[in-house]
Amino acid sequence: MPRKPSAAPSASSMKASLAAAVARSGMDESALLRAATKEAFERALVLLTTSYADFSPEQQRRIRAVVDSAGSASPAPRARPAKIPREAMPPRFWLPHSGATWSGRGRIPAAFHAWEGTVAHTEWKKTHPDQRFPSYPG
Repeated sequence: MPRKPSAAPSASSMKASLAAAVARSGMDESALLRAATKEAFERALVLLTTSYADFSPEQQRRIRAVVDSAGSASPAPRARPAKIPREAMPPRFWLPHSGATWSGRGRIPAAFHAWEGTVAHTEWKKTHPDQRFPSYPG
């Protein structure tokens, strides 16, 4: 079936009519373009909402695809600021028998967990009941 010629004006005729409208109205070109764009959007919205059910399922799928792809055209994601490197924290705790240290931040190192169940920990805990690990000397 041959395609019907479109009743919509071509881009060159739209530019010419926009230039003529600017000359007649005295408005600046961007304000007139915004008004024309708003009117075209409202017309398209009315057309789609009133006769969406009249389109075939294939046409409805294509309309949804066009609307979804146009809606996802967002500006480029903002660049995240560079992370500021943290200074190395001085050690707060240490294990005298192994020399392992820990700053007290983050997860407890495995060496400290392992030391908690030992006889050395039990003996040390008798003299330091209010502390969990020995303090770093210095």
